[in-house]
Amino acid sequence: MFLQFVQQPTPHLELERLVGQASRYFSAELQIVAQDAAGRQATLRMRSANDDCSFDLRARLADDSDRAQLHPAELANQSHGMAGLGERCTCVWEVTPAPEATRAACFQFGALLASIALGPWLPPDGSGLYGVRSARVLAEQLRSGS
Repeated sequence: MFLQFVQQPTPHLELERLVGQASRYFSAELQIVAQDAAGRQATLRMRSANDDCSFDLRARLADDSDRAQLHPAELANQSHGMAGLGERCTCVWEVTPAPEATRAACFQFGALLASIALGPWLPPDGSGLYGVRSARVLAEQLRSGS
């Protein structure tokens, strides 16, 4: 499960903003497949020239175990200052990709989320903290094999 740290006071998903951002800046179509009435859980499908996969999202308050992962991840990819940014985020979005989602698709989706959440994207292996630009760059590198 990926974690997207989110700068908002209460846990909720910004679904309509994500849909707009996907088409406007990411050349992708984001479809809301399912969502709960409280705005805390959803399944989204992302389609682009490179990807067609789904992600389950759940918004919740960030806790100490989330924050404990920040500094080691920051050191892992030398993303100076990202741990501090994550510590200021009061919420997280838990992101579970569908089995068909490639690592590149996950980082492209993470870049999209980070563009709205304004916090770092943390992969499950703790290999680093990523913002919009660094997640997009890594997605492209993974696609090209470099």
